[in-house]
Amino acid sequence: MVDNWWLFVCPSEKGCDDPLINPFVEEGNGSGLQKLGCERVIVVVAGDDILKDRGRLYYEKLVGSGWKGKAEYLETEGKDHVFHIIQPDCEEAKIVFKRLGAFFNDDS
Repeated sequence: MVDNWWLFVCPSEKGCDDPLINPFVEEGNGSGLQKLGCERVIVVVAGDDILKDRGRLYYEKLVGSGWKGKAEYLETEGKDHVFHIIQPDCEEAKIVFKRLGAFFNDDS
């Protein structure tokens, strides 16, 4: 489903191998991620989101790429895409906001 959606949003001859959606095609295995220009990344996904697997893959490839930064992963079970925007007062959204706040305010 994600592949069809991407072709609708950004039609190109590269399809889902476009680096805009798939950063792992640049050098075949995501090793280009080691050039990422930041020191910290947090990947946040919802457990029922159709994009969850891509988010997890991004996190795993980033950690395994040789990138020297610090990566964190947060998955919220039983929730769907953008749940924290649609239901900002639910307990799961509060957990996400608290974790993001801690991440952004961490100076280490």
